[in-house]
Amino acid sequence: MSGNDQYSQAAAKPQVPLNTKLADLRGFLNKHKTVLLTTRAPDGSLHARVMAIAEITPEWKFRFIYDNESYKETEVDHDFHVNIAADGSHNNSGWVSIAGRAKRSNEEGLVAKLWNPTTKAWFGDKGDGVHTGEPSDPRVAVLEVQVDEIRHFHQERTLVGTAVDVVASAISGSTATPGDIRTITREDISAAWKAGELKEP
Repeated sequence: MSGNDQYSQAAAKPQVPLNTKLADLRGFLNKHKTVLLTTRAPDGSLHARVMAIAEITPEWKFRFIYDNESYKETEVDHDFHVNIAADGSHNNSGWVSIAGRAKRSNEEGLVAKLWNPTTKAWFGDKGDGVHTGEPSDPRVAVLEVQVDEIRHFHQERTLVGTAVDVVASAISGSTATPGDIRTITREDISAAWKAGELKEP
């Protein structure tokens, strides 16, 4: 849900078509490769860790390969609400925050489809012939996140352009808007998917 503060209202651009929003978002995520995945522990603590996106499906489900013996398994079992975030402020490309619901996917063949040779480095070989870090390793699993809401700050201005906007706004008393905040809901994506408007990336 969009905020009622002046900045959120000034930066909102609801007229941007959904396909444009999604194309720009996919371009942003393709540049960043990794995201922060935040989960909630049974005691209420929030934990974030860097994760590599293994796949974004055409209907915008996010998939990650993970170790099902890790604590995130316990956290997602306790509370399936998660957040996916990425920050591009270091190169002036905006940010994204995605609220969603996570579950382990049991789709047959999905681990083998998403696994790549570098995946093994995150698991290690226990030397027992079973826990090898290969796709058949019972620890290797896929976490799937279904989107509830995406908030993407889309920024195209250069660092100089952003600085000029901020300074000018400070002098004039207006609200700086070096980019626009785009909101995409689960309902938006679902309607476009059912209408056949979402295509393979």
